[in-house]
Amino acid sequence: MQNQRLSPSRILECLLFLLFVVSPFYITSSIGGTGFDLPFNISVWFAATLVIGFMLWHIASSDTITLPKNYLYLLMLPAGILLSAVIAGVVEPVTWLFRILYILAGVIFLFGLFQYKSLSVERVLFFIVLSGLLVSIYGVVQIHHWQNYIGGFLLSSKNLLPTTIFQQVNVTASYLATSILIATYLLFTSSINTKKAFQSLLYITILIGSYVLVTSGSRTGLLSLGVGLIFLLLGLLKSVTKQKAKLSTLIVILLVSSWAGQAGLNRTADKAYTLVKAENSEARVVIYGAALDSIQSSPIFGHGIGSYKSEWLAHSPSWYEDYQNVSMPYTLGHPHNELLMWAVEGGALAVIGILVALTSTVWLIVRFYGMISLTYFSLLLPISLHNMVELPFYISSLHWFVWLFLIYLALKNIVIDNNNLLSQMARLSLRGITIVFSLVSFLFILQTAIAQKDITDYVYGRSTDKPLQQALINPYFQADARAMANRSVLYHAIENGDKQKIMQLLEQFQHELDTNPDLKLFEDVINGYEAIKDKEQSCFVAEHALMIYPWNGGLKQYLASCANK
Repeated sequence: MQNQRLSPSRILECLLFLLFVVSPFYITSSIGGTGFDLPFNISVWFAATLVIGFMLWHIASSDTITLPKNYLYLLMLPAGILLSAVIAGVVEPVTWLFRILYILAGVIFLFGLFQYKSLSVERVLFFIVLSGLLVSIYGVVQIHHWQNYIGGFLLSSKNLLPTTIFQQVNVTASYLATSILIATYLLFTSSINTKKAFQSLLYITILIGSYVLVTSGSRTGLLSLGVGLIFLLLGLLKSVTKQKAKLSTLIVILLVSSWAGQAGLNRTADKAYTLVKAENSEARVVIYGAALDSIQSSPIFGHGIGSYKSEWLAHSPSWYEDYQNVSMPYTLGHPHNELLMWAVEGGALAVIGILVALTSTVWLIVRFYGMISLTYFSLLLPISLHNMVELPFYISSLHWFVWLFLIYLALKNIVIDNNNLLSQMARLSLRGITIVFSLVSFLFILQTAIAQKDITDYVYGRSTDKPLQQALINPYFQADARAMANRSVLYHAIENGDKQKIMQLLEQFQHELDTNPDLKLFEDVINGYEAIKDKEQSCFVAEHALMIYPWNGGLKQYLASCANK
């Protein structure tokens, strides 16, 4: 019994509990955004590093390596992305590095799961359900504005919508939809579902999760949950028909939660109506049209990882001539469709790799399971659908690892065993690399957490002895911290009339505009020239900025003053 408790599979289950249940709830203030801008992603990657390090160590000591039958096709995804990245070149080195590490870590995580034959899949799925329940409770607190009654350590949300740990409604909704579907799956299939406490937690998760999801008004979340439930019940039809009492209870719970959150249903209906209005549909036309123009200019290898923002700025202005009244954000870092994103940055090479991996997986699951395959597709649906309309993986790394685990769930019975051909020296080297990788990752993650707090303190004006010092030495935050520091120096120089310093910074900013035509940077340059009384140059910069941001009313107003000078 002691050996069983301390087996590699049991240890991995503990680490996955840390990853799915504990690590996402590192709650502290932030400025919002994506990636490590959101604190919970830092703690998620801390736990993921433990999981991946343990997997690599286990592989080094295993006699066999178990892989899904389509593993070569799955490897086409990272291979296509890596090859296109190498050929297209490095646009933003830091973005390139972290994107590649993100994908490679996912590959190791997915393939590593297959090495643990005694891994309790039901238990890990229940961990995800438990995580969804905690997110749901957080959502209820935000909906009813109960933060102050429980100490005020939970972050509030605008308009009382459930943004939860993810700080975004739709990301919360897709995660809750996934956890509700998993809870339903366990309700009808789990070997331990006869335990009353276990069943009760599943029902409670479905009830609270559905209430928060419906109240959120997320179209993506509601659509994926509705279609997912249909697929799930069809895939489990034999089991469901034998457990009619559970099915009746499930239907009642869903109806009650929908009635309780009917205000969210009204918002969803309003969103569906506004979606077909010209302005909303035209926004998508501009985004997708600009992306397609970018793809046409480099269809095979793409423009390089990290290039989308500049490509958007280069191709979107021409679309505004036909859609002048469309309301768009200052800048756009993602086309709200993952395939389009990789088509722009990685070209056909990356997209083909992704499609080969996905098609082979779908085909293998359908051939092996037949009608039951709908069950696995239903669990994958919310996050997969969300990927086609937004960017959940960039906002939440938790979504990435949950999605990969659900792929493992679908493929875990369709595997082949290979002899581990690593020599003794190679095994020792792999363990050494694992130790170094883990230590370096932990140190980086710790320093990143400090840098994230440094950035947040600076933005919110919290006094520190050395503002931005930690962020300036962090690879992830360095560029943002340097931009903030330079902007602070510029406006300090303007305030004190330091013309020499202003001109020095303007020269630096002008060079930056060649590679990063950011609207805020244009504003800083214009203000700098205004401060040194060079109206002609400031108007020239404003004219150039308006060509990239033709919808910006502030630039139009400023250029009107140029015409009247």
